[in-house]
Amino acid sequence: MVKSPATQQSWFWAMLMGSGMLGGGILALVIAATRVVLPYDEQFVGMTRQQLIEVNSRLLAFMAHDRVSLAGTMIGVGVLYVQLSVFGIRFGYAGARQAVLISAFAGFASFFLFLGFGYFDPFHAFVTAILFPFLLLTLFGSLGSHDRTITTERTYAKQPLLAKLGQWLLVAHGVALCLAGAIISSVGCTTVFVPEDLHFMHTTAEAITWANPRLLPLVAHDRATFGGMLLSSGIAMAWSAWRGYGPGRRWLWVMYLAAGLPAYICAIGVHIVVGYHDWWHLTPALAGCSIWGLGVLLSYRYLCERS
Repeated sequence: MVKSPATQQSWFWAMLMGSGMLGGGILALVIAATRVVLPYDEQFVGMTRQQLIEVNSRLLAFMAHDRVSLAGTMIGVGVLYVQLSVFGIRFGYAGARQAVLISAFAGFASFFLFLGFGYFDPFHAFVTAILFPFLLLTLFGSLGSHDRTITTERTYAKQPLLAKLGQWLLVAHGVALCLAGAIISSVGCTTVFVPEDLHFMHTTAEAITWANPRLLPLVAHDRATFGGMLLSSGIAMAWSAWRGYGPGRRWLWVMYLAAGLPAYICAIGVHIVVGYHDWWHLTPALAGCSIWGLGVLLSYRYLCERS
């Protein structure tokens, strides 16, 4: 049997798409942790970085908290796609391709949320235009050769209780991310802020709008995009845990660990760094981290055991 070249296979393009997400997430993290806003952000609002600080001394810190959280989630999504492509799609696991495709199409669709908040991000549009063809090539590429280690119904019947619990915690974690993503995106397209945000900045949405009407769309863009990334991450995690959980799949355990760590370190850590210490606001992130951590812990022995 002649093996088709990598450029004709789904896994190759899914890997490139994931690598692009990973690289973009790292770049976004560097920017969010230093400058925060880019020149085209300043051009959109017609204000310099210093003028934004003068509007509200905590505005940039608040934006950094959104953008660092977004970057961490982007890195996590990149890890998910790379792992699912290299260790799943490449070896003929259809469930891995389904997880990538459903997740990625949802993520790309979230780009059009700008119609709700009114800020067209040119760099976001550029990245979307570059990566979307990779998604189409993933969709129409060939699946890899059959993987003998694909879990059967008989294997599931022998699944230990702790492993089953770990699996369902990971599925629940993915579903929770999807719900959180939908809620955050809707907030970004409507009210933009929650009460804890305004308390942190000691201001009101009306005061920010009065200072510059374009500030709200700028902030809303970060929120809605973050929500879209959470949705993508949740779909990939939940689908792969539901369809791909099986003994000896160490790569799957590594994927959950490596995708969750940067996302939660960024999301929780940035609140501590910028001084956003509202524990009620942090409760969803802490709860999600606990569910993810327990699911990963309980899954270790089952996923990492030798076949």
